[in-house]
Amino acid sequence: MRNFSIVFSTVFKEAVKTKPYLYITLGLVLLSVLLFASPAILNNFNQDGPEETYKLVNHTSLELSEQGLAQVSGNWKIIDGVRMESIKEEIKADELSGFFMLEEHADMMKLDIYMPKVNNELVVGLESYIEQKKIESIVSSQSVDPVILQALNTPLQSDVQSLYESEPNALMIVYGLITIMFLAISTYGNNVATAIASEKSSRVMEVMITKVAPIPMMYGKILGIGMASLVQLFIFIGALLLWANLGIFDVPEGSFVQTVIETITWGTAFYILIFFIIGYFIYATLFAIVGSMVSRPDDLSSATMPIVILLMASLAAEMLFVMDYPEGMMANVTSYIPFTAPMSVLIRIVYNTIATGEIIISLLVMLAFIALFAAMAAKIYPKGVLKSDSLTFKQLMQLNR
Repeated sequence: MRNFSIVFSTVFKEAVKTKPYLYITLGLVLLSVLLFASPAILNNFNQDGPEETYKLVNHTSLELSEQGLAQVSGNWKIIDGVRMESIKEEIKADELSGFFMLEEHADMMKLDIYMPKVNNELVVGLESYIEQKKIESIVSSQSVDPVILQALNTPLQSDVQSLYESEPNALMIVYGLITIMFLAISTYGNNVATAIASEKSSRVMEVMITKVAPIPMMYGKILGIGMASLVQLFIFIGALLLWANLGIFDVPEGSFVQTVIETITWGTAFYILIFFIIGYFIYATLFAIVGSMVSRPDDLSSATMPIVILLMASLAAEMLFVMDYPEGMMANVTSYIPFTAPMSVLIRIVYNTIATGEIIISLLVMLAFIALFAAMAAKIYPKGVLKSDSLTFKQLMQLNR
């Protein structure tokens, strides 16, 4: 146990003292600040932008007004005639955002649009305004009851409803969480393999193996680097919770930041940490075995490729099948596959589509898998680190017979 604690503390201290680690930690804190300050920053950018100006030629009998058009968007001018060459010059000089020509042919009206980049929201609003004026013109000419006019002008109200017990833009939060988990597991898992391969190639392993048993050494490295990664995750999530509870940032109602505050509760943060730890252990054990198989760090990129492919395949399965259907069959299946379960269960927790019993069963499956892999690593790792040349998995298995 003493040997394990020495390896663990040494690896942890070395990991947290490196410049890349400190830079990444500082970057995560700055990212949390930027996330909460983003609504105010975007609001300042929107206020600084000039008001868009549009011109419209009305060759119809409709009574359009500049005040009515301004309710659609921007600043409007209704003109009688125009030379297209002058309009093009105004648009090129950014003096004009768009030009519209409304004409009437028999019983049909035609709207010609001249814009460098069509603003669909503006066009839809303009068409709606013209349709409203057209209805008012018909009603006035036909002496229709005003009550009928009011009924015709009553707009349809639509509201997007979430299928699950979470905000619709919580999807972005889920994307962020599983992306962070993917990057952290792949980065720190690869750090485990690199540390083992470096010591093996420098012959330090042969000296260390006389003082520390291989198994405590392996788990000391895995837990030391894992604890360093957890510290970073604690700092990032802690910073988010700190800014949310201090209230020093102005969070607009319905903004993405408000959804982050409502989604990342203390309970959700606890689950994030639990499943991050389990996901890290599942893959870190594989990276440790691979690190003991190669003779130098330069060979790690090809040796760890199967693990990286497995991790990327898990991420792709989450994004393609679980994100949009957290209650589907694929989400239920991947919640019990050890390689995909950490991400799948986390997604379903955010969407509130998983019961507590399912979470417990998934945790037990993953813990059983970690125990199985730990037993395999305990047999394979000592043989691999004592060989100076690179070994294949088949050769390692033969050494354990």
